[in-house]
Amino acid sequence: MQEQDRRQYFRIDQRVSLELKVIDESEIEHHPSPTQFGVSPNFLLLSELQEIDTQSQHLLRKISEKDSNVASFLQIMHDKIERIAQAIASNEMVIRNSAIQEVNLSEGGIQFRHKEPFNVDSFLSVKLVFPESCLGLLIYAQCCRSEAMADGSFMTGIEFIKMPESCRMILARQIFESQARLRQQEPESPAEEN
Repeated sequence: MQEQDRRQYFRIDQRVSLELKVIDESEIEHHPSPTQFGVSPNFLLLSELQEIDTQSQHLLRKISEKDSNVASFLQIMHDKIERIAQAIASNEMVIRNSAIQEVNLSEGGIQFRHKEPFNVDSFLSVKLVFPESCLGLLIYAQCCRSEAMADGSFMTGIEFIKMPESCRMILARQIFESQARLRQQEPESPAEEN
């Protein structure tokens, strides 16, 4: 990915749980998503439900135009399923506080500090968890930066590769929601109060 392409994506600082494993490029060719992490089927539950939500939004709007009562009932059922899935996922994703770190995230990749270097151009399996929403993603990436820092850590940059559109949409939603939360936390300037 060229530098200009990297800058197309909006970037945001986000607290996540991040696990990385170096893999051979042939792994990517043989498996559509990483298999190196021992995750249960429930790990991707909320991510899969979000993908279904995206696919069904158009239908729900059409139903709402014809019968608002049916649309309201379907929305209640959606919320019920979402709460059940959230409870299952939160039990599944017990994350140690020490495993959560601040990263700079975009739809194209992540920049973060890591205790060990990676070879630039090496391929990685990535397990990414958003603790606030209990969303988990398994993504392939390639290292594009690994620079030694004064504190002994390594500033690492990875680009997502062969990422399914559903994962990109989930990342976009997480970034959008993080932006919205930040805007709500910002105090209003005096000019805005008048």
